[in-house]
Amino acid sequence: MTKENNTQLPHNGQWIMKAVEEEKISFAELGRRMGVDPSSFRQYGESDSLQMRIWWKLGLAINRNLIAEIGDRFPVSYETKREKERVAERNNLQKELEKAQAEIEKLKTQLEVYQRIVEKRL
Repeated sequence: MTKENNTQLPHNGQWIMKAVEEEKISFAELGRRMGVDPSSFRQYGESDSLQMRIWWKLGLAINRNLIAEIGDRFPVSYETKREKERVAERNNLQKELEKAQAEIEKLKTQLEVYQRIVEKRL
């Protein structure tokens, strides 16, 4: 986590407007996707606090996990269930890779032995 002051609640409206701008989607299109009047976004942009359903609907509308992005800025560390699963999966894959590498080394050694036997017979 960075040393910046993460204890202050970010201005929700500014955050949402920045996300919308980054996605380059018009308010009219977002309004259709979210089932709200496009003029609602002006109100969202001015509000320092927004209901969770707005975050939820907007995230779905732009296919972006805005809730997790807020969580990343929250000053208390937390590992999600998905993150834990991915770490466990990565560890399992690492173990499988190590086993495969050991097997490859064993097979290389056997191949060298067989090559020496063949060379001696010739």
